Amino acid sequence: MNDVKNYAAWEKLGDGSPVLIRAIRPDDGNALQVLVRRLSPESAYLRFFQAKRELSPDELRYYADVDFQSHVALAAVIQEEGSDLLIGTGRFFTEGGTASGTAELSFLVDEAHQGLGAATLLLHHLGRIARACGISGFRAGVIADNQKMLDVFSHSGLPMEIIPAGGMTEVRLFLKELI
Repeated sequence: MNDVKNYAAWEKLGDGSPVLIRAIRPDDGNALQVLVRRLSPESAYLRFFQAKRELSPDELRYYADVDFQSHVALAAVIQEEGSDLLIGTGRFFTEGGTASGTAELSFLVDEAHQGLGAATLLLHHLGRIARACGISGFRAGVIADNQKMLDVFSHSGLPMEIIPAGGMTEVRLFLKELI
């Protein structure tokens, strides 16, 4: 897909409110930090596999300043009280660039906006980008108790394989039949 760094599309959340799905930018670091600080300890644990209240400067750079080749990230942004509010992110990354065939997938959505379809919208757009880059599937490591994320995957419309592994679940999504 050409010029993923400038990717942007307007969508609607489940409550009808508009959301901009766009490429993450290096200047999103502060908004990412605010997003992480809004998380409950449980949500932070489900996403980062540890209690996390803040991102380090290195983590902020990693999550916001992506290369859009081996690491592609999108932001879900709404207007709240006249300013942009980052409510979630979705990303995929590969070893060896996008030509490797599959990509690791992850999401983060704040509690106030969970259940409104933000992760599903991010998955849909990441899937379109991935297919255009030649990626045939996603894989995600999910804590087995993270039913909300497992539901996002199971309702994605994509063929899926679930591999339980102790307290973790590996999910594989196949992009052949894109959303």
